[in-house]
Amino acid sequence: MRILNTLFNIVAVAYALTLALVLTSIVSESAIFNHIRTEAQILQLYKAFAGVGAGMLLVKVILSSLYSGNLRYEHHISQLKVNDLKVELYERRQEFRNNNFRTPITEEHLEAAAV
Repeated sequence: MRILNTLFNIVAVAYALTLALVLTSIVSESAIFNHIRTEAQILQLYKAFAGVGAGMLLVKVILSSLYSGNLRYEHHISQLKVNDLKVELYERRQEFRNNNFRTPITEEHLEAAAV
């Protein structure tokens, strides 16, 4: 997901640079697209740029949503693993404490209990 997000960001930057060059008239439309000669074709080109930009914005929103959802899921799974390890550590400590604090039963204790 990270690679897909990065690739899309690169494509979006290239698109934005191309659009900026065309809109600022640094590069003419006919220099990039050979078949554009009339004002109507230039208008169609700008409409196409707007449509592609809107589509890219929609894809970016969807990709960002999926990427953040994936990160939240990975964080949740990591937290579950941490909690499992904490439970295991707690159980081992309790077992260690129970084994160390037991007093051995001797004959003296048995005689004192019998009396």
